[in-house]
Amino acid sequence: MGKKKTKKQVEAEKAKQSQRLMGWTLGLILLLCVGAILYSAFSGPKTKSALDEAVFQYDQQPLLGSKDAPVRIVEFADFKCPSCRLFDQDILPLVKKDFIDTGIAQFYFINYPIVSPNGDSTTAAIAGEAVYNQNPEAFWSFYDAVFANQQDEKTTWATPDTLVQIARKANLPINFDQLKKDIEDSQFAEQVKGDIAIGNRAGVRGTPTLFINGKELPIQDTFNYEAFKAAILEAQNGSQ
Repeated sequence: MGKKKTKKQVEAEKAKQSQRLMGWTLGLILLLCVGAILYSAFSGPKTKSALDEAVFQYDQQPLLGSKDAPVRIVEFADFKCPSCRLFDQDILPLVKKDFIDTGIAQFYFINYPIVSPNGDSTTAAIAGEAVYNQNPEAFWSFYDAVFANQQDEKTTWATPDTLVQIARKANLPINFDQLKKDIEDSQFAEQVKGDIAIGNRAGVRGTPTLFINGKELPIQDTFNYEAFKAAILEAQNGSQ
């Protein structure tokens, strides 16, 4: 027959059991935390997609194409940026023909005046907002016309008079006197600031920067149409 345990021995054993239980509990909590971190890391694209709508505010941006298209492309651009002009003239027509006109992609524009943010890059952005406010469908004609008439980025050319002249030459269906007043009064400066805030939140560092379904397109793929095309098709497959 074994010896009867003393009160101190019983209490000591209970303390050890309590310590073991606490250790298991802490281990389980640690395991759950590690699992949560790993899940967050490996499900990054899904999280980014979930934030897609909140970040880019699609309903407030100029849209080219159908809202029902499964792939959303966002361009951050500056009307004074030479690379943005190149994108507009060389890449966007291909994207439009292959994906926008066929109902696969919808294309959005967001201002990110970076060449002269305190000067006429912002003036041009305000002009674009003013055109969009008058007639959303006229925006894309203005977009093409400004890039077609883009001058040296080192000069101050995007003045109210020049921008209105570009709009007139393009025969935009808008009120040109109202356009000039809106530009001179910086009527839509807050909208431009809002666009810049969106760009900053999305991590934009230069122009043009493209996002496809919330995922940034590598800069080396922006002017490589085959790579651009592959990214769109991948996004389309992921949306199905």
